[in-house]
Order: sequence, then structure tokens, then C-alpha cells
Amino acid sequence: MAKFIKQLVLGIDLGTSNTLVYAKKQGVIWEESSVIAFNKKNQSIVAIGKEAKKMIGRVPGTLTVVRPIQLGVLTDFEAAQAFLGKIFDDFSKKYVFLIRPVGIIGIPLNLTEVQKRGVIDAAKVSAFREAYLIEEPIAAALGGNLDIEEARGLMLVDIGGGTTEIAVLSLGGIVVGKSIKIAGDRFNQEIVNYVRLKNNLIIGDGQAEEAKIKIGSITNRDDVFVLRGRDAISTLPKEVNFTGLDLRDCLLSNLLEIIDDIRDVINITPPDLLGDIITSGIYLTGGGSLLKGLPEFFEKELKVKINLMEDPFYSVVRGLGRVTEDFNYYNKFIIRDERLQ
Repeated sequence: MAKFIKQLVLGIDLGTSNTLVYAKKQGVIWEESSVIAFNKKNQSIVAIGKEAKKMIGRVPGTLTVVRPIQLGVLTDFEAAQAFLGKIFDDFSKKYVFLIRPVGIIGIPLNLTEVQKRGVIDAAKVSAFREAYLIEEPIAAALGGNLDIEEARGLMLVDIGGGTTEIAVLSLGGIVVGKSIKIAGDRFNQEIVNYVRLKNNLIIGDGQAEEAKIKIGSITNRDDVFVLRGRDAISTLPKEVNFTGLDLRDCLLSNLLEIIDDIRDVINITPPDLLGDIITSGIYLTGGGSLLKGLPEFFEKELKVKINLMEDPFYSVVRGLGRVTEDFNYYNKFIIRDERLQ
């Protein structure tokens, strides 16, 4: 039997790779891959989330698989609308509510006004009565229980699926920040490129991501993942061993690029805030930070203490959850429609 609720307030971490949803007073109640599959003939939804992700690279001509968010940006309005609408439909089976839900959605830094409006419009068209935005570094800091309203500098690096967000926060706002398109998806592509060059093996992004997750370390040389694909020369089936050392080798240039961008943000940080950061260290979060050995690697290169947040994969959605629980207090951090005009 469906549960009655006056209004559903949802915090939505609408990510390039995964979407997580926090419902007020209930916690994280939805976690799926940001993928949706359609029937081309009638545009009906065939699958969503993990089931749709399994179809990537395997669908017949009658189906299409879409990722509505690319590199942190909404690139397919209709697919995003359908994806958010499906989230609403799932909740409609469990709850009866008088008023359409309110959505609080996390977004990367540096989105244009048009891109921000696109996210809000997709949410409103799909099912939501109101949609608000909050920048992901602020949400991640709130999710890590960091006091961002103090007059002191906090530096946060959030390595997600499509982007890495680098931000210095103080007095409830972002003083300096940068969003770069080097993150989990780029890591997957580097693995694909690496094994093709080194082993003449052609694999897909899905297998590359599986290898990255299963090995999960840039320091352990003993872990092995068997990659299976097509030999680029003979075109015959082939398999090779992929190790933690291989993972480090193929990701090294990307990790050094992230470090260079962190240095760029440090270089433009006001000196007083920089002193605070040296004292407290840099906070590392996001799914990409789960690679073992990454905090130590960053610490060695940057000469600054690195603090890995607890459950970094969930930091943004936890922060969005705090906003849903006490909207009157935290609404000072949100972006409304009128602020985009």
C-alpha cells in the first residue's frame, strides 16, 4: 500500500555516471547509473539505470542507449526529462502526495546560465513542481560535515564521473574554483587507449570501468583483472592480464593534470585562506577518490596533507540531504530561477 505524504522533497545528485536520490526524512533511497535505453520505433523506455548500462555496446538496431549527462553537462534534454520522470514514477508507486515533488539538484562549477536553466527545465517538465540547484563542492562539503560558514579557508577536490571539482570555500561561498573534464569517464577511456597501444587489444568502456573498480588501486601490483576483447591486428578474440601497475601507468598523466589544476587554484587563492588550507589540509572526495593510494600520491606531489572524506561516493548526496532536511536554513546556498535571469 502506498504511503501518504504531503510533499516529497528530493536531493538529486544527477551525475555523469551515477544518480543518487535522497528523500527528506528517509535518506538515500535511489541509486542508479545515469543511463536510459529507448525503443527507437516508439521512444518507449526499455530500461533505466544499471539494466540500461548493461546494454551499452550490446543493443540491436531497434534500441538506443543514452547517457543524458556528459562531462557534467546535460546534453540530451529529452533523455534527461525521461530519466527524471522515471525517478518520479518509481516514487509514485510507493507514495501518494498532494503536491508534486521539489527537487534540489547538484551541479558542477562553471555551468553557463543556459546549462543551468536546462537542468531546471528538464526537472520541471518531467514531474517536479520546483527545482533548485546547488553547486557540488558546497554540497560535498556539507555532506562531509565541514563548516563552510566559518571565516577560514577550506579546499575541496571532488573527483566524480564526468568532472573534477576543485574549490576553495569560506564564509558560505566559493572563493575560487575550477571544474575540469578529467574524472572517472576519462580514466576509463585511458584504460581503453592503454591496452590498445600496449597489447593491441580492443575493449569497451564498460570493461575498462570494471577493471578500474575491481583493481581499485594505483599501488598494488599483485591484483590482476583479465581483459577480454578483439586483437587489433588479427581481429580474433584475445585476453590479457591487466594489473594495478598497468592502472597506475595509464592514469598517471591524468592524475598529474589534476594536480596541476589544483596548483593553479592554489596559486590564485588569497594568502590568508591558503594559510588555513596548509593547516587543515585538502579534502578529497567523490567516487574517483576511492582508488587506493591516491591520497598518498596527491600528498606527495602537493606537499599538503590530504584528508579523504568518509564514504566519498555519497558526500554530494548527503549534502543535498542536509538541504532537504532543513531547507529554510540551507536555502542561502541554492540557485533559483531568478538568479539565472
